[in-house]
Amino acid sequence: MMWGKTKHKVHPMDSFQASLTLIALGFLLLTNACQSPSSGEVTTSLVHIEASAQDQASGNTRPMPAITFIDTLLDLGIIAEGNTQEMTFPFYNTGKAPLVLADVSTSCGCTVANDWPKTAIAPGQGSEITVRFDSQGRPGENRKEIFVVSNATPSTTTLVMTADVIGPSR
Repeated sequence: MMWGKTKHKVHPMDSFQASLTLIALGFLLLTNACQSPSSGEVTTSLVHIEASAQDQASGNTRPMPAITFIDTLLDLGIIAEGNTQEMTFPFYNTGKAPLVLADVSTSCGCTVANDWPKTAIAPGQGSEITVRFDSQGRPGENRKEIFVVSNATPSTTTLVMTADVIGPSR
């Protein structure tokens, strides 16, 4: 007799049923773990955003930041295809609380927000957002949007860059 070397044939259906049982047990555990300990009701009162329009609408008068751009539209004019143009969008915090830029993104991969402040801007202070436009493969009229997300109200400001890119004549 050989110890420890017993051979058992496991039917494929037995393995499948065991897997299903484990999945069902895991699902039940996760479902119960995600239940709210109180009434089980999820409401917007669980979400608190420091600087939002909701605070202003409810009459809260605490100091708020405000972002004011010198220009929200920059026209690069006519540029030759293949050139890269860099532009800046200067802005000021015209509010009464520190302004924080959470994100700066663009509508197209040909336009990149290179440089923007990562620290709070005090009331009355200013800074700028630097954006680079690559005209390669973009002949014709171009309109690119830059989305600035901040703790001001409204939380997103849209900047626009336009350019007329001329390519080689064919």
